[in-house]
Amino acid sequence: MIACIYWFYGRKSFRTIEKDISYGPFTIRATANTGRELNMNYGMVDRTQVAYSILYQNKAIEFPGGLQSNTGLPFLWNVYALEGAKQASLIAGSQNLYLIYINEGTPVVEPLLKQSHDFASLQFLDSNQGQPGLYEEVFSKSDTTNLEQLNRLVGGRFLMIGEQTILDIQTFEKWNFHVSNEPIENYSFPVPHGALAFAPDQKSIVFLAEFQSWNTQDEDLPESENALVVYDYLKDTGYAVKFDNTATRLINIKEANLQWFNRFFKWRQTQEGYHLELIQNQKPPNWTGRFDSTDAYYTLYPVKPSMLPVFLDFVLNQLGWTKANIVRDETHEYTGHCLDLEFENTKLDIRFKEDEQSLTFSKNLYVENSTKYGLLVKKIADTFDVELQSGKYQDHFGQILSETKKIRGVYKDK
Repeated sequence: MIACIYWFYGRKSFRTIEKDISYGPFTIRATANTGRELNMNYGMVDRTQVAYSILYQNKAIEFPGGLQSNTGLPFLWNVYALEGAKQASLIAGSQNLYLIYINEGTPVVEPLLKQSHDFASLQFLDSNQGQPGLYEEVFSKSDTTNLEQLNRLVGGRFLMIGEQTILDIQTFEKWNFHVSNEPIENYSFPVPHGALAFAPDQKSIVFLAEFQSWNTQDEDLPESENALVVYDYLKDTGYAVKFDNTATRLINIKEANLQWFNRFFKWRQTQEGYHLELIQNQKPPNWTGRFDSTDAYYTLYPVKPSMLPVFLDFVLNQLGWTKANIVRDETHEYTGHCLDLEFENTKLDIRFKEDEQSLTFSKNLYVENSTKYGLLVKKIADTFDVELQSGKYQDHFGQILSETKKIRGVYKDK
């Protein structure tokens, strides 16, 4: 059922859309209210809020007060159908989350997560062939598209809620873990959010972690600031597995995925269970570049100064240009070594920043974005990556250095 209601108050107009969705014994009602309000940057704008309510036998199910305490949106932000549960069940809430099911004809609203400094989150630990699925945060909605569709949590058994509660959806058994947020071996986790891997015995979760440098002297800083934390949610204990970012080619912690994990780490079965280890003497893959399709930027990192003439010659050769096409060759303290290349209406930039060990290739900064430049930069980037993957130019790469050590000037002292 969809209902649209228009009403007026003074000179302001409001519109309300209601949609009822049936799921098991429940009716989930989505109510979208749209009205005009003053925005300091854009003037009068439309603002939409979508609020949910859950009905059982035509009566609204009541939730505890304080669904959230600091956003001014004290209603259900979202409702999820819990597919695969032992009975028709829902998870609903805002920054607090609840499990809703029927017990002997009576609705049960069971707390799952109490609001903390982060938004509430949901992630199955075993929905991707036994490994973690998509991590998603719970936000309030302002989009009325597909309002008649109910969000569904599907594909797994062990649901991680707020990164501190595990719910077995087949038994409704719950485990709270790492509630104090204490670091493990001085590593904070999860950084970034979400579980990376799940142990074969489904007792331990692998998180990405970051070293707490604020409480550490220069001489005790690790060369690589990331680690994995393996946390046994049944025993509420964990340990860190350290690795070298250069050896594992982890340029950005956000690039860590299951494929990367499986290449460099292994589970060893012991009498106590499964223990995670770094695979020793693993030959790392060849360095390659990174192409950003959003801005059509190609980046090589971490590279030595010797990479600049090598890459410059490669680009000129690919374009059929010569060094006569270099219209600017300057070095500045903040922008680094700047090379502008130009032929007729094609203008390209190469930038090398030695202190950041980065080399970038893109269209000229003052040229408008166009498909032409995106395709040209990508073609050259892809061709150079093929060369890199074959093992060429690897001696022009350096090491991923600790950002904390760079900021503190530790490397300059050596």
